[in-house]
Amino acid sequence: MESKRSLEAGAVMSERLILGDKSFDVKIRRSGDNFTLLIGEDEFHGSYSQTLDGGINVQFEDSNSICYTEKNLDEIYVFANGKNYFFKHQKIRFDSVEQEEISEDRVLSPITGKLLDNKVSQGSQVSKGDVVLVLEAMKMEHRLTAPRDGKISNMTEVEIGGQVKEGDFMFELEEE
Repeated sequence: MESKRSLEAGAVMSERLILGDKSFDVKIRRSGDNFTLLIGEDEFHGSYSQTLDGGINVQFEDSNSICYTEKNLDEIYVFANGKNYFFKHQKIRFDSVEQEEISEDRVLSPITGKLLDNKVSQGSQVSKGDVVLVLEAMKMEHRLTAPRDGKISNMTEVEIGGQVKEGDFMFELEEE
């Protein structure tokens, strides 16, 4: 018997996966236990569930695999179908333009939790220290504040009550 992992409907993640000397820009769209991978112009569909022993049962196109993963910072180790794979992970911007340096204007989630409240909207003017978003994890609130005075240029697509992971994009200020 497998237990199903519930995920936020409609979540989209943009990722860059590095496998050896190859790099892939990937968009992952999830809806419940189903997912769609967009790699360049190619689109692939599948579903997954968590097994009782901590593995992930992945049904992808016409194949079925049990995978085990381990993450260490930006490195992902995957064991599937008797083979070990090593991926290096990089977050990329939702508009698929690579961010070459970390910007203080771009705020990422410091925790895994739930989006509890959205205090402003895209285009709003904020002052340094203003609360922009409120996250909740284990019944504790975490307020994400504006790092400087400015205008919100981009906001997360996660809806109130939706799940966010540590490192997910939350909001960004316009360049000065």
